[in-house]
Amino acid sequence: MKRLMVASIVLLAGISGEAMAACSDQQVTGSALTSLIAGSTVCATRGAEKWQEQHRAGAQLWDYKKGSSDKVDPSKQVGTWSINNVDNTVTYFYTGGPSYTYSVHGLAGGPYSFCTNGAEVVSGATFTGTIGGC
Repeated sequence: MKRLMVASIVLLAGISGEAMAACSDQQVTGSALTSLIAGSTVCATRGAEKWQEQHRAGAQLWDYKKGSSDKVDPSKQVGTWSINNVDNTVTYFYTGGPSYTYSVHGLAGGPYSFCTNGAEVVSGATFTGTIGGC
């Protein structure tokens, strides 16, 4: 019985490892990473989650939601963001919550992938080049 359980765990670990895609496109680095992110809104989805996060001046990170004039679900600041020029990553610091660090991969014009330790976490992301909604 123990052998069956161990074999099942090993098999499932192997399958789940293969299901997670590797970041294969070229990593966005240096000034190209800063130009892509600063002053831009990232548009991305993963499952039922949808992001419209604005990278505003002063490293402010805002969730667009339904826009600043919406009375029910207005835009609001959700944290800050920072680019590490040494390892070419972007870190998101969410107010009252966790932080996440990603490398950004993709060819100029997108779409882009957000990756952690070489594994793709979010795919198909786009950057608007402006502060607004998607």
